[in-house]
Amino acid sequence: MMHSWRQRILMLGAALMVISAALVAFSVIPLVRADTYPGAAPDRAVSAFWANVLLVLLVVAAAVTSSRLGSNRATLRRALAGVPGLLALVLGLLLIDAATAFTGHGPGMHGAVVAIWVCVCLDVAAGIGMVWSVFARQGSSRDCSPLSDPQGADDA
Repeated sequence: MMHSWRQRILMLGAALMVISAALVAFSVIPLVRADTYPGAAPDRAVSAFWANVLLVLLVVAAAVTSSRLGSNRATLRRALAGVPGLLALVLGLLLIDAATAFTGHGPGMHGAVVAIWVCVCLDVAAGIGMVWSVFARQGSSRDCSPLSDPQGADDA
């Protein structure tokens, strides 16, 4: 089955977000649960991170659904790619707050902070790719090649 580059970008974005969700679930949450910093509220933070994981997985489901729609539903496909792309950007940017908040919680939280920043990068990259796939012009790979002559002078 032949996949367009837009479908591949959506699937790549979905894969990046799955990695981000797994990183939060298996790396960040256990470290946050064990946070002993005075004034820390690990229970509230853990529930917020689980909400982030759930929202990321919903965005992944929408991106995969969008990549599977046929060409006869182009408008729906673009909406299902654009909205999750924007949500991925927002989720990534919301994690910046968590990363900066845990920075001052001592050396025991440095691993969680690094993992959160990696998740920020993954979510933002996925979001940019998904949004770009909505607005980018569809064309053949030969049309996009910097080596091809658009005027056809090579054919002479």
